[in-house]
Amino acid sequence: MKRLLFLISFLPSLALAQTSQEYLYRANDLAKQKKYTEAIADFTQSIKKDTNNTKAYLYRGNAYTNLKDSLDNAKAIADFTHVLRTEPRDGTVYFYRANAYASTRDYADAIKDFTTSIELGYKKVDIYHYKANAESNSGTYALAVADFTQAIAMAPNDAALYEYRGVAKANLKDDRGAIEDFNVSLKLKSDNADVYFYKANSEGNLSDYKGALADYNTTINMQPDNADAIFYRGNIKTNMGDFKGAIVDYTRALRIKPLIKDADFYLAQAASNTNDNELAIQYFNKAIAKDPTKPYLFMYRGVSENKLKDTSAAMGDYNQALKLDHKYSKAYQNRGDLRITLKLYHSALMDGDSAVFYDIDHDGYAYVTRAKAKTALQDTTGAMKDYNTAIQLNPKNSQAYSGRGELKSMMMQYTAALKDLDKAIELYTGNSYAYQVRGIIKDKMGDRKGAIRDFRTQLEYDPDNVDAQLRLGRELITDRKYEAAVTFLDKSISNPPKHYKLTTETADREQVHTDSTNVGKLYIERGTALGALDKVPPALDNFNRAMTYDKKLQSMAYSSIAEMYMRHRDYDTALVSLNIKKSLSFDPNNDQAYFVRANFRMDRKNYLGGEYDYVNVLMINPDDLQTYAYRGLAEAYTSDTSEMRLDFDTAIMRSPRSSTNYILRAKAKVVLNNYLGALKDFDKAVMLDDEDYMAFYERGMAKLDKGDANGCADLKKALALGSVDAADEIRKRCK
Repeated sequence: MKRLLFLISFLPSLALAQTSQEYLYRANDLAKQKKYTEAIADFTQSIKKDTNNTKAYLYRGNAYTNLKDSLDNAKAIADFTHVLRTEPRDGTVYFYRANAYASTRDYADAIKDFTTSIELGYKKVDIYHYKANAESNSGTYALAVADFTQAIAMAPNDAALYEYRGVAKANLKDDRGAIEDFNVSLKLKSDNADVYFYKANSEGNLSDYKGALADYNTTINMQPDNADAIFYRGNIKTNMGDFKGAIVDYTRALRIKPLIKDADFYLAQAASNTNDNELAIQYFNKAIAKDPTKPYLFMYRGVSENKLKDTSAAMGDYNQALKLDHKYSKAYQNRGDLRITLKLYHSALMDGDSAVFYDIDHDGYAYVTRAKAKTALQDTTGAMKDYNTAIQLNPKNSQAYSGRGELKSMMMQYTAALKDLDKAIELYTGNSYAYQVRGIIKDKMGDRKGAIRDFRTQLEYDPDNVDAQLRLGRELITDRKYEAAVTFLDKSISNPPKHYKLTTETADREQVHTDSTNVGKLYIERGTALGALDKVPPALDNFNRAMTYDKKLQSMAYSSIAEMYMRHRDYDTALVSLNIKKSLSFDPNNDQAYFVRANFRMDRKNYLGGEYDYVNVLMINPDDLQTYAYRGLAEAYTSDTSEMRLDFDTAIMRSPRSSTNYILRAKAKVVLNNYLGALKDFDKAVMLDDEDYMAFYERGMAKLDKGDANGCADLKKALALGSVDAADEIRKRCK
């Protein structure tokens, strides 16, 4: 603060008795030596000698302000006020009293006095500077910016003025203007750590995270113990997805400044984002212990518990959050999502309604939850309306696009669905669910390579998702990438997740499948891949181990064993029949068992029996698209050509990129002596997937059966791609 320069008199004392003026001179001398308490005593004596000595009041007021105590500033104000009674047009005194008011945080009166001082002609840089400070401190930032601008016009090279104006602009949310001022300030004075800190804050507000990170780094290099800068850098790292780095910064900041507000919450959020939900829950527990009245702490702890499949604990926390705040939209939203997982769809819908009703963020997520509940209740019209509303409210809502894409796929609008899912991933590359849904659609459309890419990417973002592991393993097997499947499944099985926990929320709860069951399914898939590689003993070991994980997997395991035996040219028919029988005895609704038996009957030339079993598959699982094409081939053998055409049209319409569909239709055309039509379909299969050895093998066999020696080239290509049967046929037919 600008302080009054005391007037020092050098006139000699003419008498031994001290007069008012003599006390005044001595007080000024003491003040000059910064002995303000002693000076105040002499100023007081001067006033006692002459109560009309306004200079004594003025200088004593100034001495009080230099003591920098709120009570002393109050005394200073009283002295300055006394002076103004006799000198009401002295702008300098208003300036001094304004500073005293500001020191007592009476900014309103300070601003009044600064204004009066200016009106009386005291127009100096300092008065505009200090008036702007008072305006900033009182929250009138626009006025502060105007006064800082006036001061800058008078002192354009004062770095502090740009610094303070930048802070005022930042408080007006004019972060771009603030950054301009901070840059000028740093150009004039580059060693001010505070300015780098303020600039980083504004850059963070503008989502310029790289710029903010660089400036926080500079601040911390200059001030290694600046806990706020370290903590805020943690926030920036969180926004950049560097959650582990954020945890390091939060922890370091807390060592320096243990009482940072909400630090445990930020640490919990960062830990949750690293999928270390156990650590996240520890921090949430600490935060809740300090303040159990904050509903969001319970809500977010519930999110972490849900990620650990501790659904009972998650439900309890969501309920507690709503007990603390019955209008908490996000708690309804997350509880609704959990209820959808637990198949409590009607309860989930009620939560979705409440989430929408109490929504204050208008970010679309409440509508997404309700849309998912409506989808589960088969209200596709209502669900589509909610997804559309979510996107209208927030065009950057990745979840809304992925949810709408899934809904469109259920309505078999695959092209439109893929467009939405592409958008979801564009908006947020970490949307693992979008990759899952897109991969499933690509699989349905026959784009196995694309499906594999998406399932792999999903696991990059969600590595512990056992369902995703199963999908990728099965897709690799379907794509006949058996070695890759075994390698992948080895890794998945070696790191099994924890068991799911069950909810105890309602009497009509359904048991959630445990991860133990899914681990058993991983063994079945690995057994299938090993069997395809002709590694029968280890394959059988995997099937048997699967059954020890969950007896409910016995049907699936036995049907897989039957399928494995059928892969061999000279298989034991009795052994295949026995395993199919066992499979169906454990689960008469196992569509895989019927599919294996259908293929078995087709191989034994029992085409009508095969057709009936394909019918059974589709009755149990009408979404098993490949079965339509297999049934079409059976119908070709039974001369049911009208149904055959319908089945192939259905298969190709719903799965247009499947090379298998065209291979099977080509084989059907061979059966019906439509050789040229068959070649076109084989060619189409090769065009769709030039790594599918079955397309080359079947085309080669068809050509050789028609006496076309070019069939040998196709068989050799099939052999190069991994076909075992091609080797035998080449030895027999390609001399």
